[in-house]
Amino acid sequence: MDEEISPKKTLLARFKKPLLFIFLPLVLVVVSLLAYLHYKYPVASPFDSSTYLITSFNHPHAQMTKEVIGFLPYWRMDDTKYLRYDLVSEVIYFSLTAGADGNFIKIVKNETDPGWRWWNSPTVKDLITQTQIRGGKVSVTVAMQKNKDLETFLNNPSAQTTLIDNLLAEVSNKHLDGINIDFEYDGEPEESLRQKFVEFNQNLTAKFKRESPKTEMSIDMYPLSVRKPRLFDIAKLAPLFDRVIIMSYDFYSSTSDIAGPVAPMKGFSDKKYIFDVTTSLDDYLKFVPKEKLVLGVPYYGWDYPVENGKTLQSKTLEGNDANGYPAIISYGRAQSFDQLKPDQCQWDPDAEATWCWYTDPETDVNHQVWLEDDKSIGIKYDYAKNLDLAGVAIWTLGYDKQYPNLWQMIEDKFTLGK
Repeated sequence: MDEEISPKKTLLARFKKPLLFIFLPLVLVVVSLLAYLHYKYPVASPFDSSTYLITSFNHPHAQMTKEVIGFLPYWRMDDTKYLRYDLVSEVIYFSLTAGADGNFIKIVKNETDPGWRWWNSPTVKDLITQTQIRGGKVSVTVAMQKNKDLETFLNNPSAQTTLIDNLLAEVSNKHLDGINIDFEYDGEPEESLRQKFVEFNQNLTAKFKRESPKTEMSIDMYPLSVRKPRLFDIAKLAPLFDRVIIMSYDFYSSTSDIAGPVAPMKGFSDKKYIFDVTTSLDDYLKFVPKEKLVLGVPYYGWDYPVENGKTLQSKTLEGNDANGYPAIISYGRAQSFDQLKPDQCQWDPDAEATWCWYTDPETDVNHQVWLEDDKSIGIKYDYAKNLDLAGVAIWTLGYDKQYPNLWQMIEDKFTLGK
C-alpha cells in the first residue's frame, strides 16, 4: 500500500520550485557583486566595500566646482574619523620616503618606517577603498628631503628607474589614482642638479603616460620657488604635471626669529612680511596655467614664546624648558584653547589673519599666537575661487577635528549651485 503523502510535504513541494527560482538568482547577484568589488577595490575586503557602497548611496559625493585636495600624513591617521568623504576630491597620503637607491625606506633604526607601516595598514587600505567608492581619488606622496640623498639619486639613472618602477607597482597594487612628488632641497643646488631633476620627472611622467595613462601626476613646490628656484625649474617642470600644488604656508614657522602669520595674504610689498600668498601666486601665474595651479591652505597657525606678545613682529625667544617652544596650533585646538581671549586678539588687515597674545600662567612667559580661523581660511578659499585656480589643497586633513565649520565652508564655496 502506497505511503500517504502528508499535507505538510505537499505544501513544501508546491513552493519549492518558486523559492529556488527566487533564491538562486539572488545568491548569484550577491556573489557577483562581491566578486566585482574584490576586483575593483582589492585592498579592502568585499564585505567592507559593500558597506561603503551602501553609505555612498545614502551620502552621495557632492558635485564639486573646484578640486578640494586633502593631505593626510601618516601621523594624523587617527583623524580619518573627521573626514567628509562627500566633500573631498582627492586624498593624498603623506608619505612614502624614497632612499637614494630609489627604493622606499622601510626600516629606520631597526624599526619599521612609520610612513611605510601605515601605508600597508588596514586603516589606509580602508581609507583608499572608502574614498574611491564614495567618489574621491587617492594618491600617494613620494618624498625625498635630504640633500645628500637627492644628490646621489639624481646622479644615478639606475636608482631613478628603480623608483619609477616602484611607483608603478604601488599604483597597480593599490589601484591608486595619482602620484604626488615632494622633493625638497635645502639651499641652492648646482645648476646641473636642477636639470637632472627635470630629466627625472620627464622620464617619470613619460613612463606613466605609456604604462599607466590614467594616473594623475602632481608636484609640490615652495611659494618662493619662482624667485628662488632651488631644485625647481618651474618653466620646464610645469608642463609635465597635471597639477602644481603651491605649499602656501610656513612663511613663518618654528624656526622664525620673528613671530608672524603662517600664510599672510599681503604685506610683502610694504616690507611688513617676508613674503605673501598674493605675490607668490602672481609669480606662479607667469609660468603655470591657472587650471593647473592648486593653492595650499593651512589649517593651523603657530604659538610662539616671544619677548612681547602685544607687539607685532615680536622677537621669538630661544626654545628651551624655561621659555617653551614654538608649537603648532591647529584649527581644532584653537577652538578649545582657553588662553585665547577675545579681548586679547586682533585682526591684521595685511596678513588677513588673527593674532592673539597671552602670558603662560605657569612660566610667566609672553606668547604670540597667529591663527588660521574661519575668516582667514575663507579668504584663501575665495581667493583661489576668484582666480579660477584648479582648486585648493588642505594641510592637513583632521586639523579641524570634530568642528564642522570648514567642511560647511567647502560645501558653500566649492559645490555646484553654491
